[in-house]
Amino acid sequence: MRMGKGAMIYALPQPYLVLAVVAVPLVVIVMGVTASAQDTDNTVGEFWPEAEAHIQFPENWRLLGFVGLKKGEDFPYQQVYAGFGLGYQWKQITKPHLENIDPNKEHTFVFGGGYERLQTLNSGKTSAENRLALQAVAQFRPASRLLLSDRNRVEFRWVNGVYSTRYRNLAQGEYDVKMHGFRFTPYASAEVFYNGATSSWNQEWYTAGIEWPYKRILMVQTYYLRQNCTTCNPANLNVGGLTLNFFF
Repeated sequence: MRMGKGAMIYALPQPYLVLAVVAVPLVVIVMGVTASAQDTDNTVGEFWPEAEAHIQFPENWRLLGFVGLKKGEDFPYQQVYAGFGLGYQWKQITKPHLENIDPNKEHTFVFGGGYERLQTLNSGKTSAENRLALQAVAQFRPASRLLLSDRNRVEFRWVNGVYSTRYRNLAQGEYDVKMHGFRFTPYASAEVFYNGATSSWNQEWYTAGIEWPYKRILMVQTYYLRQNCTTCNPANLNVGGLTLNFFF
């Protein structure tokens, strides 16, 4: 079916469409793994479960609360974190598309700030971090089913009382799929980190996953993440992640 110049991708035969949707996340995974192929001896696995609650208020204001765990599968590492944030959504996306149950993804710009507390146990050593963050997200739809976004975040960190800053940039693309009334959204992203404490671009995250919406109240995210880090120990991570997003 053809739906005009801006939606010609819909005319692709279904096997080719599925192949295109799967190919991009696979490329992201390969990028992440090959970027640190020379350091595979320092790669371990982790599991990151998380739960988030999103509360939408009038006038495009939004409250976020979250709690999560990062647990080492191959080494003694555990991090528990929790936090909250307040966001403002500006300029609704007008291009016709499948509506997302996440109101943030219905706006061109989203601005926000928040607080996070992290408690880490690594090989018997405990550390604590208090973190304030400010961020801005810009996103648009070059095609009806394709959403591209770029997030810029600045973090003000106190790790065991020592202050530092960190900048993070996340670029992401996602594609809405609906087959026989069943909907899901594959996505892929790349994020880079600039650590003010070491004055270096020291960390990269490559992610490929799928969002599974249920009605208008729940979004389940399943994903694989590859971390490459020049100042971390261990340096590289292979992560399996599961996030439950609840919308109110």
